[in-house]
Amino acid sequence: MKKIISIFLIILFCSFNLEVFAAKKQPEKTIMEIRSIQTHLFNTPNEMLVAKAVINTLQDNGFIIQDIEPDLGYIKAKKEVKLKRTDKGRVALYCAEFAYYGIMTGLSFGLNAPFLIIPTMHMKNELALHSVIFDSNINIEKFGSKTKVRFTVIEKVLENGDGYTTVKSSPRKVVRHYEPEIYKEFFNQVDKNLFIEKNI
Repeated sequence: MKKIISIFLIILFCSFNLEVFAAKKQPEKTIMEIRSIQTHLFNTPNEMLVAKAVINTLQDNGFIIQDIEPDLGYIKAKKEVKLKRTDKGRVALYCAEFAYYGIMTGLSFGLNAPFLIIPTMHMKNELALHSVIFDSNINIEKFGSKTKVRFTVIEKVLENGDGYTTVKSSPRKVVRHYEPEIYKEFFNQVDKNLFIEKNI
């Protein structure tokens, strides 16, 4: 009987849509396309003024400035938040795990056995909010009569240790963002802060 149920569960698991496990692939961009998205020219040669506007924009968005190298025109900032970052592949896997544990436990020990705690905790961890770190690096340099700013942002999703109280320090997922909307919005905010700086 157990063998039949095990075979049934394997078939059920394999019948899941395999696209759930496949990462969504975005069209690959060339290095020059990425640089174009991440770079903006401001109509002023005053690098210090632009740097102040950039710092204000980062702080307005909840970033903490970690390092500034004025000679290199380099700024490093970090933001940590709790966000929903559920992996559909993991959820499908934990559903299959829950079904397997449930059937095996029910057949072996009755429905009151405590062994369903393991898949339940796995699922709880996956559905809980995750700690997400956004690391950003900004390079500012004079470019003729203008100032060039290159902004990069990397998202690191940390693994929940027990769902709520502990978080593993090594990220389970690292995402390099190349969506033009993110950078366009950032540079628009810098432009507004630059206008304020000029008129103080």
